[in-house]
Amino acid sequence: MTSDQLAALLAAPALQPPAGVTANFDNPPRHNGYAWGITTVCMVIATLCLLLRAYVRLWLDKKFRVEDVLMICAYGAYWGTAYAGYSLIWTPGYYVHTWNLRNGDLIRPLYLILIYGCCYSAVLPLIKTAILLDWCRVFVPIDRSKNVFWWGCMIVIAVQCIWGVLCIILLNMQCRPHRAIWEFYVPAKCYSLPNVMLCSASVQVISDLTMFVLPQRIIWGLHMSRQKKLGVSIIFGVGVLASIAAIFRLVRTVSFASRADSMYLIGPLLFWACAEMTCGFFIFSVPCLSKLIMDSGLRNKISSALGNSDKSETGPSNPGSVFDPRTGSKHVTKAWRTSETNYARIEDGAIPMRNRSESLNRLGGEVQGEEGKGAIQVLHTMDVTVTRAGQSRSSDTAEGSW
Repeated sequence: MTSDQLAALLAAPALQPPAGVTANFDNPPRHNGYAWGITTVCMVIATLCLLLRAYVRLWLDKKFRVEDVLMICAYGAYWGTAYAGYSLIWTPGYYVHTWNLRNGDLIRPLYLILIYGCCYSAVLPLIKTAILLDWCRVFVPIDRSKNVFWWGCMIVIAVQCIWGVLCIILLNMQCRPHRAIWEFYVPAKCYSLPNVMLCSASVQVISDLTMFVLPQRIIWGLHMSRQKKLGVSIIFGVGVLASIAAIFRLVRTVSFASRADSMYLIGPLLFWACAEMTCGFFIFSVPCLSKLIMDSGLRNKISSALGNSDKSETGPSNPGSVFDPRTGSKHVTKAWRTSETNYARIEDGAIPMRNRSESLNRLGGEVQGEEGKGAIQVLHTMDVTVTRAGQSRSSDTAEGSW
């Protein structure tokens, strides 16, 4: 192809406009505000989730595991998608009809779309593997090889990693030579990219739904109240957000593959892909958010505030509930309790946990003041130290009786 022929090809319209529509090559209508807003909000959320996880792991837990390394790698690839997403704002813009572009206007966008696809294919396997490894530490601390949940997580991880690598290879081998992927005028052999995109979207939808279902069976089988089960289920059920985003992305991918106006349809497709990746970071950080709330005492403050709203001068109005004059709140006595003891109040959080000596002094003082009323008596305490060799050393300290 001569230089004149190439120039004529690049100056030609990228797509014939519909009947009655005049192409606008100089200043086509754009809606870049959506890209600025959606991409920026998603980046802020993902960054906050990363910082939250890092704070809890490094400052509170003082541990840094392999899943945290995977999160950092996923965040690096996530910035690759952000780079491509922001760059598309200038070339050619979002929601620009293909018939308003010349062939030469497609070279840069095709290259950016390739970068976006490769980074997206790296983010999801990394962040989903991190999520599943983190869940395995929570739900399967021992005997992993005999646990159905553990095997389910390993299968999803294997599928994600294999498909992620395979997808990146397929994206980069769609044309030979490689630069023909964006320099479409170069003589080359290529296959249809939308088929890979459809397969990728389907794999992500199935894996997201599987990750949503996996922990629910274990959670609802735990020996705790229904209210607590519901709370834990919500924490580990936020994966439904990623499932919703993946489903919408699949729908947009079908539209992208079936219509010729590809540059107009690529915008919403990338937006849902960005939301799907952001949901992954959010899901990974939610358990840390719960831990941060517990450690900061915010939960107790909220519980106290809610309890104060139920104060009554005459005591509890519901059967089975007990009014605590010290806190001014009432709470329901559990069915297996026959009396409101110090141990019961410790379980409900009415008595905060203290160090050993302070706790003994507190209990001793309460017992002396409640002698003859069936109060708790601390008769004996024991300190036990377990060594790695399996040997134990114990020292008994008689505290006396009252």
